[in-house]
Amino acid sequence: MRRIAACLLLAGLSGPVLAETLNYNVVNLNAQSSREVGNDTAHALLYVELSDSDPARLADKVNQTLAAAVKRVKSVGSVQSGGTGYTTFPIYNSKTNKQEGWRGRGELRLNSKDFSALSKLLGELQQPLANGIGMQLADVRYGVSEQRRDQVENELIEESLKAFRQRADLVRRNLDGSGFKVINVNVDTGQSVQPPMPMYKSARAMSADAVGAAPPMLEGGDSRVSVTVSGSIQVQQ
Repeated sequence: MRRIAACLLLAGLSGPVLAETLNYNVVNLNAQSSREVGNDTAHALLYVELSDSDPARLADKVNQTLAAAVKRVKSVGSVQSGGTGYTTFPIYNSKTNKQEGWRGRGELRLNSKDFSALSKLLGELQQPLANGIGMQLADVRYGVSEQRRDQVENELIEESLKAFRQRADLVRRNLDGSGFKVINVNVDTGQSVQPPMPMYKSARAMSADAVGAAPPMLEGGDSRVSVTVSGSIQVQQ
């Protein structure tokens, strides 16, 4: 009975003893690695916006322009369509506050890694398409493709883990420890950060003399990709 009681006593102490050991000389650390990566993908948004007293006739006009634009996009293999959208809203007379018509907006999103081909296509889509109506360019944004981002993040994870261990060893030396044990590690890849890009004016928004000018020049710039490694170590004495 005494032996059994002793075993039960040790078992009861094992939990608190281990917990105390685990929380002894525990240090929280983090390390970060980042890199400027050239944006290899462009995302463009074009739209056509028209007004009409008949919503059905309005939708038909907008859809004809969108269909002509999509058909042109499909002929360029290096540019992909990101989908279309259509919205309508009523127009009210500013004096009588009565509805006097409808305004419809159709949108077309494009994605491409070929900046030259996309730039040329954007210029073409702003020229008259169906019913003599062309698209307008809202903006162009840039980013790092998923494949490229994954590759860079994997490299940064290795760098961050190495930096984490170097910091852990620095702490161990300054605490006169004989070694350290990694308790937990978290890897945060976050998202690539890109500065805001300017909005490009479309040919229809320019003066008549500017229509037919060269297509917008696309310059991707860079995005910063970062990886942060954080965790806890136990310094062993």
